[in-house]
Amino acid sequence: MNARQQGQPDRFASLTAMGPTLILCAVGILLPNALSLISLAAGIGVPPRTAAIVAYAAVVLISRLVPFRATLALFLAVVAYDVISTVALAFGLAPQEIVTALHLLVALKPLASPLYLALGAGLALLLAANVFALRSFRSGMRRGNPAALAGAALLLAGVDVVANTSPHYEFGTLYAAGKPMESAAEDSGFRRGITAGRDRHALLVLVEALGRFADPAHQALLLKPFDAPALRDRFDVSFGETTYYGSTTAAEMRELCGTRAPYQDVVDGEAFDCLPEQLARRGYRTLALHNFTEAFFDRREWYPGLGFQDGIFGEDLGPRFAARCGGPFRGPCDRDVVAVIAQELRQATTPTFAYWLTFSTHVPIAPGEGTPRLGCEADGGPIGHVEVCQMTELWLDVFEGIARMAAELPPTEILIVGDHAPPLWSRAGRGLFSPGKVSWIRLTPKSGRGGGPAGSAREQR
Repeated sequence: MNARQQGQPDRFASLTAMGPTLILCAVGILLPNALSLISLAAGIGVPPRTAAIVAYAAVVLISRLVPFRATLALFLAVVAYDVISTVALAFGLAPQEIVTALHLLVALKPLASPLYLALGAGLALLLAANVFALRSFRSGMRRGNPAALAGAALLLAGVDVVANTSPHYEFGTLYAAGKPMESAAEDSGFRRGITAGRDRHALLVLVEALGRFADPAHQALLLKPFDAPALRDRFDVSFGETTYYGSTTAAEMRELCGTRAPYQDVVDGEAFDCLPEQLARRGYRTLALHNFTEAFFDRREWYPGLGFQDGIFGEDLGPRFAARCGGPFRGPCDRDVVAVIAQELRQATTPTFAYWLTFSTHVPIAPGEGTPRLGCEADGGPIGHVEVCQMTELWLDVFEGIARMAAELPPTEILIVGDHAPPLWSRAGRGLFSPGKVSWIRLTPKSGRGGGPAGSAREQR
């Protein structure tokens, strides 16, 4: 009977000679957590993975007692948990939202994101290396000291908690339970102004990944387009912030419906008295726009349930614009879609409520797509971080476009608000934003220009 049939000596006796306990810790600690350790050293932020670290060590301990097939099944289950929980925390998603969105992988263009390519390749290589080690070093691991592995796992878990715990990861979907409801639509007075005021156009813009800068100088730079004299001549301009929980769909429910309920409730037929429905009952035309596919998080299914009568999506906008923006997910550029909104509002014969969910600043962005005004390539320009600086250029493109459009429109109530802070992998990048906060800007037509009194605001200038 040969060595394989006997399940006896390892094929790599020279490695096992280094010490069974060393092998046990390498396979149970270093290999499964290598990508996280490398990311930590490179300044790439990941959420705490404490449970996964302990689970990987437990799988290795169990592998000493059960057949390899059982070990492989347990290991792959922990990998699935590790990936889903990490992505969910990083992007503020509920785990079921990740599963729902898996079909969108066909729309992913990974070549547009070197970081995602590197992470994907690294994950695949480490997965193969872990499976190889679990199979090849079984007898050596049986002779290792389990107490040493348990101690090393607890030590690494402690380091993980200290190094990776951040308030930026505490505003995901699952953290909203029991928290008081806030929204920019309510805080700014926008909702009251358009539901109880004059029958004039209204525009709500939900800006992808628009957080609130922690540095007032950065925030002032971001909001500079709203100081344009032509805009100020026609609008009262107010600024503020509100608290977010969850991802973009949670922000849509927050601003359009004033609830923290998940959008899946709308898909399942639950009724909400949302802003589009309220305005539709008053005779408004209600229109939703989004630069990406209508299948993205099932928006073609639940937007009508909010009261939207019409929708314009990437499938409709694509033939109108040659340019594409965005990272792994690409669609018509935000700067181009402003003209579509302007056309819809200028040509409207009845009061219209338009809602636009922007797209170009979906993380990770493609570099160099914004108007180069800040010198981002030189150490991140005035922001001090290249990626965030380039995102700021994209936001400025949108804000400048809206400011020009607003100065030429019939009297229109306008609210611009972020969905969530940028879910950046960079620790330094995340640190530039206030945890859990997003910016809002309200433009209220002045009374002498056909507008009503300005709504309440936390900040005004």
